[in-house]
Amino acid sequence: MQELVEGLTIAKWAIPLHQNGDSQSILVDLLPDDLRLKHSPASGHGLVSNGQLGVDRIQLEAGDGFAPHVHPGDHILIVVGGQGTITFDGRVYPTEAGEVYMVDGEIPHAVGAITRHTILAVGAPHKPVDSLERMTPVEYSAVLTDVGDMSCLICKLGAVDPVRLHDHGCPHCPCHACTSPVVEDRCHCDFCESRRLVESAKRYPGVS
Repeated sequence: MQELVEGLTIAKWAIPLHQNGDSQSILVDLLPDDLRLKHSPASGHGLVSNGQLGVDRIQLEAGDGFAPHVHPGDHILIVVGGQGTITFDGRVYPTEAGEVYMVDGEIPHAVGAITRHTILAVGAPHKPVDSLERMTPVEYSAVLTDVGDMSCLICKLGAVDPVRLHDHGCPHCPCHACTSPVVEDRCHCDFCESRRLVESAKRYPGVS
């Protein structure tokens, strides 16, 4: 719900509950939205935007994610529901409700959902949730260390390219095959399809 007055835009993304002394409880909706994001099975909707700065609600189902990608500008991700991951520079970090993290523009990273996961995404320059310009997929190697390492800080597992974390049983692997496994929900652009085919061939050799 959005309220517009001259010079001011107000959007509600949670329901305030009771205040108990010095703490405040809110109710956050974790259900999927109708609008699908490009290059991901995620859903979402815009909250407020002036074309340059904006905030969106992003929702991921458990096991889904954003494969390695970059954004045209800086953005802040505020985790308001569930547990997830963010992958940067060869490490998979755990995230949970109550955390906020900032990613500089053009920095390769990946985001995953361990449980149903709801995020408020603040971006500048702001792009609509269903815009192809919102994010650009990159190769898996872009989120590895300089020597090709990837380690999960949740599972305490590691892998060296071309081996993937899922080869060692890690459910938090950020590769393209693992972050969009559901055929009807995933992005079908040429890049995402080609990356999934490459990753699937590595994961299931001999299976077409």
